[in-house]
This record gives sequence, structure tokens and C-alpha cells, in this order.
Amino acid sequence: MYEIQLFGRLEVRTRGVRLSGEDLGGAEPRQILALLALHGALRKDELADMLWAGRPPATAEDTMESHLSLLRHRLDPDADPESVITTAGGGYALVAEQVRVDVARFEELVAAASGRTASRALRPLTAAAHLAGRPLLEDVEQPRWAADARERYRVRVVTALLDAAGYASAIGDPRTALTLAQQALDLDPASEHARAIMDKARQALRETHHASAPAPGKITA
Repeated sequence: MYEIQLFGRLEVRTRGVRLSGEDLGGAEPRQILALLALHGALRKDELADMLWAGRPPATAEDTMESHLSLLRHRLDPDADPESVITTAGGGYALVAEQVRVDVARFEELVAAASGRTASRALRPLTAAAHLAGRPLLEDVEQPRWAADARERYRVRVVTALLDAAGYASAIGDPRTALTLAQQALDLDPASEHARAIMDKARQALRETHHASAPAPGKITA
């Protein structure tokens, strides 16, 4: 099994070994792995367009095959070349039975919260936000596709945090609501929704503090 991490640095964990950076064969093989991990499968022309920002050279397919060969070898030099990344239907795909991707797990957790009561939705949303605690592909900075994906998931994480904060507030847990809303505000400083949840949570905490404080002049044991 290959566990692919896209939140934070691109990293692959397999059989107790961690692969990142040059372990994966250089910038181009890493980008191919990241793109396949994001999309699951891509046609060759789609992959070439993203790798070369819409202007692939005439040698694009041969170049991609070379990068894929190196990537497959780096992932497991002793395995069948198509055991993790397969070539089929005019494109490339990760073998689903061999791979787990953190972004896919994030989406599963968010989906698991849908339609649940506040108390039951809070846990998967909080887990999703924790999983996405660092920016997507923070060590793959330059390509346009990476920046677009990073922004897309920033928005997704903010939404998950705000939903979780709202649920925490609804079940009477203002401290958790405040923490989650602050995390959302850190990612989206313009979020009025986050500020509103924080204001409500602070008010609830103040009321709880006042209610638990002894009355003036009252002696407590």
C-alpha cells in the first residue's frame, strides 16, 4: 500500500519508508505523481497541458513516459512497472487498490458529515480540518495547476472549519467553536462568518463565566 500525502509536502509512505523531494525522481516526476493523486486518472493530453501550462512540446508524450518510468522505479524498483501507475485508455491512472491519498480521505470525511445532526457531523468535519492542517503541495510552488489546487482546497478547508464551528456552537461547545472559527479566519481573514461565530462563542463563554462566578459578598467554601 502507498499512502500519498498532498497536504503539506508531497510525500509517499510505503512499507515503513518515506519518499519525498528527490527521492521521487525530481520536479517533473513529482508533479506527475501529484496530478494523478489529485485526479486519480488523466488522459495524456490533459497531463501534458498541465505540466507545460497549455503549451506542451512535440516530444511531450515521450518525455512523460521517461518521467513515469523513473517515478515507477523510485516508488518500487522491484515491482511490476504498472503496479502503482497504470497506462490505459490513452492516459495514466493510479491503481486504486494500491493507493491511499489524504485528499481523498478529506473528501470522504466532509461527505460523511453531510445530512448528519450537529453532534454527529462535528467529528468528521474536525477530522477533515485536522488532516488538511497544512497548505496543499506547499513544496510544489510554481506550476499554475498547483496554485489553483491549493486555492481550491484552502476554500474547502475554510468551509469545513466554518461548518464544524457552527455545529460546535449549536451543541453548546463555544470553546471548540471559537477555536475552529479562529482557524478559519487564519485561512480567510476577510471571513465575516468566522467573526460572527467567534463573537457568539465569546459571548457564550462570558455568560458561562458570569453564571459560575460567586455572587458579590457570598462566601464560598
